[in-house]
Amino acid sequence: MGINVRLGTRDDIDALVEVECSDVETWYHYSSEGRGDPAPYDELSSLERVMHGGPWMDPGTLIKYWDDIERLKIVPLVAEIEGKVAGHLDVIFGDELPLGRFLYLDVLMVHKAYRRRGIATALIKEAERLAGRRGVRSILVSPEKYEGPSGLTYRSCGFEKAFDVYQLDTSTDHPQFPSGVQLVSIPRLQEAPVRTHPMICAWYNISTKTWYYGINPDLERLHAFSCHQLALSALTNNRTYFFHIQQNRFDSSKGTLCLWAPAPLNEKELLGIFQASRTSASWLGIEVLTTKTIKRYVSTLEKADFKVKSKGEPYLTSIVNQQNEGRTQSKMIVRNMPNGFV
Repeated sequence: MGINVRLGTRDDIDALVEVECSDVETWYHYSSEGRGDPAPYDELSSLERVMHGGPWMDPGTLIKYWDDIERLKIVPLVAEIEGKVAGHLDVIFGDELPLGRFLYLDVLMVHKAYRRRGIATALIKEAERLAGRRGVRSILVSPEKYEGPSGLTYRSCGFEKAFDVYQLDTSTDHPQFPSGVQLVSIPRLQEAPVRTHPMICAWYNISTKTWYYGINPDLERLHAFSCHQLALSALTNNRTYFFHIQQNRFDSSKGTLCLWAPAPLNEKELLGIFQASRTSASWLGIEVLTTKTIKRYVSTLEKADFKVKSKGEPYLTSIVNQQNEGRTQSKMIVRNMPNGFV
């Protein structure tokens, strides 16, 4: 029984929803109070369905998300068995600091009834071929669990640890705004500054996608859960920083921080920007600000009164067309990634 991998289209939306929904055993109502009572799928609103795993859980929402797929130049791959869509993989070509050029594996899912048939491997191999055709040698992924099924799948395909991610938080109980910093809202059409500003905070996804949803928030979701979001430029004498802050859906006293700083980094100036972000968070009623970063930026955040709470799941990398050089070549490439990645 052969596996056919091809580009996905809008005609696949219903099939993709079926693939994603196959992994949900119990559906629940949701409100600003959190998860509610169990309920049949048909009784849930579109937003409640999305809360179980993103836009792929609801046909109407996925139709809207397809516009984002096209804007962000995401390449949707689908795998078929005998004409039946059995899995999918979304990939994004990136070129951003501090990673350079790479292919990012964004979302991978195989229908529950079709697992252990090589579908995930077939999708990953097709992504490798896409990267090879575009001359991109490095592939990056953030598995749900390094030691779980997703991590084991990628590692069986030759992926190795690229760098660790750390979760930190800080209190906003000293909301004094730093002098010499001016805040301006970020226009929704502003391009992501990924080649001039490395993402210091918010390694939940790659910089391009994190930026897009920071300045194009889901207003329906914000309204439904009574939470707020800010997207701001922080201007100093000669440089521009960017950050956005969002309240936690179910606990308005907590929020997340995403921040981009111009290269090369000016640590003294950056500490002032962190203070500006804390003050801005306090305006929303946020008491604890949380973020994720990579090893090379941990010490700077600690100087800004952030504290490491845990180590998150690492990013993995693979090198296209290793062939005879095999794993030795892969390790050489990882070591040559920017300082602090390993």
